[in-house]
Amino acid sequence: MARVPLSKIELDEDEMIVEGFEGELEGIRVWVTAVLERTCVYETPDLERRLVSKSKILVDKDAVPIRRRKLGGPPGADSKGRGKPGPKPGKAAAEADSG
Repeated sequence: MARVPLSKIELDEDEMIVEGFEGELEGIRVWVTAVLERTCVYETPDLERRLVSKSKILVDKDAVPIRRRKLGGPPGADSKGRGKPGPKPGKAAAEADSG
């Protein structure tokens, strides 16, 4: 299968690319350790970490690990008690002093 630039991998809104896969940069095999919005971090064969544009890393589209993001915030968070934030600490203290 032909390799494509990592930047051409299309994701749904709730999907993300998971780090830890092989890519190719200028004919050299590299290991992708982090994927950011426009760039990614890769390890060279000498185990150096470097940053590069996603458009320069070629990958096998079917070999890129993709997972769905969890919706609703961090684990253990629920919607109870989540509404408008309380007053800012400085404002609350000023109101207490004036009252």
